[in-house]
Amino acid sequence: MMKYAAPLAGVIVLAACAPVVEPRTPVAAVEPAVEIAGESRTCVNASSIRSTSVRGDGVIDFTLTGGDVYRNALGGGCPALRRNDAISYDVRGGSLCQGEIVYRLDTYGNRLSRGAGCGLGEFVPVEYVDQVSDGPTIMGE
Repeated sequence: MMKYAAPLAGVIVLAACAPVVEPRTPVAAVEPAVEIAGESRTCVNASSIRSTSVRGDGVIDFTLTGGDVYRNALGGGCPALRRNDAISYDVRGGSLCQGEIVYRLDTYGNRLSRGAGCGLGEFVPVEYVDQVSDGPTIMGE
């Protein structure tokens, strides 16, 4: 048993030194503009996901039942995933969590097929920033 302790300790030390994959794009730097609205989460309840919006540059907004929005900057970015691409993912245990894979959906004829896959990052709660109105400026406002 002891003869395995030293090699195992070496593996543990190497694993602890492995780099953490950070998103290429800061969560708030992608359009539409957002403000961070709380602490990030590692998982969201999959049955609460009402819609997804791929924002490009490896960023996906997940809108939940009730209107809460969580922005996810995929770990290491995801150059294969472009704005408005369709995605798919597998749900295990009722939650969608950091590190799980989302896939771009490709169309071949009349069939959908999974394309490139990328790992999810943290789910950051956000609120969309109101855009400047194109309407006329009213004096006194």
